[in-house]
Amino acid sequence: DRLRKVKNLVSCGAAVRVVSPDVRFELKKVIMNRQLEWIKREYAEGDLHGAFLAFAATNDPAVQQMVKEEAEKYKILLNSADDPVGSDFHIPAHFRRGRMLVTVSTGGCSPALSRQLRKWLEHEIGPEYEVVVGFLDLVRDAVVSGDNDSTANKDVFQNLLRSDIVKLIREANWFDLQMVLLQELPGDIDSTELIRRFLDIYDKKQK
Repeated sequence: DRLRKVKNLVSCGAAVRVVSPDVRFELKKVIMNRQLEWIKREYAEGDLHGAFLAFAATNDPAVQQMVKEEAEKYKILLNSADDPVGSDFHIPAHFRRGRMLVTVSTGGCSPALSRQLRKWLEHEIGPEYEVVVGFLDLVRDAVVSGDNDSTANKDVFQNLLRSDIVKLIREANWFDLQMVLLQELPGDIDSTELIRRFLDIYDKKQK
């Protein structure tokens, strides 16, 4: 979980500082790529100075308390592994499928349950959903640029999802997917062109 937090922060462009005498091998690879600062020692007073937010994730209650006090002193947002109720913020268990973000949170009451549910959802919401999201984005652009009102547009998307387009995309059944588009989309939308554009994007992602 610590590695996941660090990677997520780095991917968001955050300047990350890790204070620890040792780190896991996976995290060392991130450090070797110069994506974060590693202070290779025990935590010391002043290490939080200049930070915006902090994670206290040690196994030492005394260090945890020191980090908490320093965070309060510098008005820094703190997430404390041993004190979810006293934390200023919580990071929900989450994963991505392209631009779709799926999160699970118990408000810090049970991180273990959040992780378990996240793993279950990752299995249920497979990688094909990244493609589904991209497809629906193309459809949305075509639909909302038309003359239909918002209620009619809403019906279009509900009907598409009822047609189980997720299954069609998972099975790469492009013929039946186009038949669904021909049936459900407004007549002024070129379903053949829409499918062609979608497959161009899909093929590039597969390479």
